[in-house]
Amino acid sequence: MQTHPSSGRRGFTMLELLVTITLIGVISMMAFGRTSSMMTQWRVARGAQAYAEELQSAFAIVGRDRKPVRVVIEIKNTNPRKIEIQITNRDSTVFYRRRNIGPESAYKLDPVDVSPSRTNLLIFPPGLAADTLSMSFSRQGKFRRVRLLRGGLVQVCSNPSTVNGVCTPA
Repeated sequence: MQTHPSSGRRGFTMLELLVTITLIGVISMMAFGRTSSMMTQWRVARGAQAYAEELQSAFAIVGRDRKPVRVVIEIKNTNPRKIEIQITNRDSTVFYRRRNIGPESAYKLDPVDVSPSRTNLLIFPPGLAADTLSMSFSRQGKFRRVRLLRGGLVQVCSNPSTVNGVCTPA
């Protein structure tokens, strides 16, 4: 006489599938929320770092060419929205560098996320800026501020406001 292996159930019940799919959905929603927050933090931090690099390169251009340069921050909140940093000669006839940190760039910052203390700055050959400059980057509670001192020191700060001029490094 032949015996067949027990014909126990095969596959999963509908309830088991429903519980599994629900758990996967809950876990993925939790991960997406965390990932979104991390991406926002990355965009703000990298946008501030890119801006700081442009300011440092402006001082390098002044040292190399021994001619004044102008740093212009162009912010347009109309179509097409953009945030562009330009380094030109004093008369704005020669463009040395341009960098976009607006919505079309990898940083995807909106013009409302950025607030500069000024939009135009001259840097002179001994390596001195005409004035100080500060630019704040904030989005969904994430914050960075870039400060430029007259002597050429560029700082990226993580604290929103300075206490007695102290910058908490990012």
